[in-house]
Amino acid sequence: MSQNKKDKIQMQKKVQGLYRKTKQQHKEDKDDNKIGIVIVNICVVLGVLVFILNTFIKDF
Repeated sequence: MSQNKKDKIQMQKKVQGLYRKTKQQHKEDKDDNKIGIVIVNICVVLGVLVFILNTFIKDF
């Protein structure tokens, strides 16, 4: 194999490695985002429950 082909193959391997790292990071970021969304949803539900219970308690 010529030196030029070897250099191209090495460059492709580097690019593939960087691409895999970037994809993995995006996947991890999405997982973190999902956890944040779940926490926000739980807080919203708890807030609504507190509001509803508060209105019922004032009626008694």
